Amino acid sequence: MTLSPYRVRLSGMLAVLFRIAALLATAHAATPMLPGVWAGWGGSIHNRRMAGPDAVIAQKNVGSLVKTCEQRYEPAGVSASPLVVDGIAYYPTWTGLLVALDYKSCHVQWTANITQIILDFAPLTDIQRASGVNPVSRSSPVTDGDHLFIGTLAHALVLAIDKETGSLVSHLQIDDHPVAMITQSPTWYAGQLLVGASSFEVISASLANYKCCDHVGSMNSVALEDGILKLQWKTMMMTQPENFTGDPFSGASVWGSSPVVDTTRNCVYIATGNTHSVPDEVAACQLASNQNGTVLPDPCLPSDIYQESVLALDLAAGNIKWVRQLGVLDAWNLACVLNPRGAECPPVVGLDSNFGMGPTLVPGAGAKTPDGKDLIVIGQKNGNLYGIDAESGEVLWLTKASPAGLEGGLSWGVAADDVAVYFTAINNARTPYALANGQIVQNAAFGAAALADGKILWQTASPDDTASMIAPTVVNDVLVTGSTGRTGENGFPQGSGSLVLLDKLTGKVLREEKLDDFFKGGIAVVQNYLMFGTGYWSGLQPPFAGGFEVWKKDR
Repeated sequence: MTLSPYRVRLSGMLAVLFRIAALLATAHAATPMLPGVWAGWGGSIHNRRMAGPDAVIAQKNVGSLVKTCEQRYEPAGVSASPLVVDGIAYYPTWTGLLVALDYKSCHVQWTANITQIILDFAPLTDIQRASGVNPVSRSSPVTDGDHLFIGTLAHALVLAIDKETGSLVSHLQIDDHPVAMITQSPTWYAGQLLVGASSFEVISASLANYKCCDHVGSMNSVALEDGILKLQWKTMMMTQPENFTGDPFSGASVWGSSPVVDTTRNCVYIATGNTHSVPDEVAACQLASNQNGTVLPDPCLPSDIYQESVLALDLAAGNIKWVRQLGVLDAWNLACVLNPRGAECPPVVGLDSNFGMGPTLVPGAGAKTPDGKDLIVIGQKNGNLYGIDAESGEVLWLTKASPAGLEGGLSWGVAADDVAVYFTAINNARTPYALANGQIVQNAAFGAAALADGKILWQTASPDDTASMIAPTVVNDVLVTGSTGRTGENGFPQGSGSLVLLDKLTGKVLREEKLDDFFKGGIAVVQNYLMFGTGYWSGLQPPFAGGFEVWKKDR
């Protein structure tokens, strides 16, 4: 695999000019929140996790929500937010399916076997199995109207699926690294499928027979042309220095949520993960400067190593408009938690403060953002919550919203209306800390911060000392979230979670509904329906059974 190219152009100048024209023609055509639609992971191209204008769930009727449909999946359930359009919910399962469900009748229209598509492309390798790479999808699908698009973990494939039948139309591998994968949910806009590439190298590094690391994250634009998926451009998140010795720079995966499209500036916003390995010269710099994670800017972090960064890229060609590095050089992988430390742990161990979520865009018009600016909000695993100027990348405010942790901190995603950004403080390390009201807790908490200045407006502990890894959703005057389970001895949640509905202005718990399963799903709200998955499966722990649930406002 070649790591040195900064950007790969696969189309000629005429194709670029055509794409620019297409973007300009549709720049004002996209409505972020559409009636009857939940688009992909974040509900819209702005990734705001905010229900559309026809959603009716509110404080006055949360007591009438009843479960009207459930589809079960063994041995593992569902965690991705569904795509909801035309009365159908489309979602992947951890058992390897893509499901089209008529959520009003609870009738499954069709299922596609994603696992079989992956294995038909290529069988799993020994290193994939040892790293816990599953032949499934964990991302939310999106649609162009006729097709569904979804990414896979094993082999990092983008799939185009016929929306009416579930049959495979085309597939494309966007990264051929042995443990590359797609964890980010894609975004579809103006003929482009936008999706990042990540890898399991952070886990592979802990294996005795694996030489770490050489995978570099990337952002990709894919188009479906005459029924065939084609790569339009690829932008790498690292440029290797010349004449380095030892390991290369690796990491900067594009992990989470979904890419955000800014139709005003014709750009896409993404965020990246930490570094997994560094060249000998960089490690020597860290040791010589006694760099321990306290110096910013970091003299040992090159400006073209986009680790733990928020970036704006031009939609037409993938050119980088601006980059905001948000942390010191952070070289870390799972070999660093072994006792004794594994051979592939970097010499100067970082804090694993990556971005496990994508940005959220709040347009300034009609919103209480700083000086009416278009604002990017995003949370980091170290617990930092940022407000960033969408035009320049300048950090306008920074709030410490959670203690740090291996799982966060802040991860998976936030929700935002025109006044506040809503978050889940995961705190999986169970560090005692004070909420805004002075209460001392050591579990997860839900919270809201003002868009204007990042001030914490309220915080509410997850009920009964439970853990939470839920990306919240805002609908009218309600914040919909949940608890995941209870933190086990291994630091990961265990057991069953609960659905939690809060007053978005105060954080008061309006209703808590105990669930039968582990809950780590993304919640979609459309009209008078609420939908989410339960269960999970990762390479680090056994699978959790679960399903897909539909709740309806009954009256």
